[in-house]
Amino acid sequence: MTGFWVLDYLCLAGILTCAALVVFMNNRSGSVMALSGVGTLMSVLFVVLGAPDVAHAEVIVGAIALPVLYLVAIGKIRTDVPDRGELGEEHASRK
Repeated sequence: MTGFWVLDYLCLAGILTCAALVVFMNNRSGSVMALSGVGTLMSVLFVVLGAPDVAHAEVIVGAIALPVLYLVAIGKIRTDVPDRGELGEEHASRK
């Protein structure tokens, strides 16, 4: 039974490493991929601990859906939207 403790600690070390990468990376897409790694390792940990239903939900939400939503949001932020001046406000450079 001591082999399971080793796997528990390896999953914990991987989760902490990925969580640190999420916080300290300068690249947003890389941070999202590290967040997906956290979800994947959490699902492995749940399987090891004997909770396959929770692991299944974690794979769907934590490793797939949430990173996809973050990547879509990052893609939307990076789009260039030209200002057409429809609201009638003046630009700061015109003053």
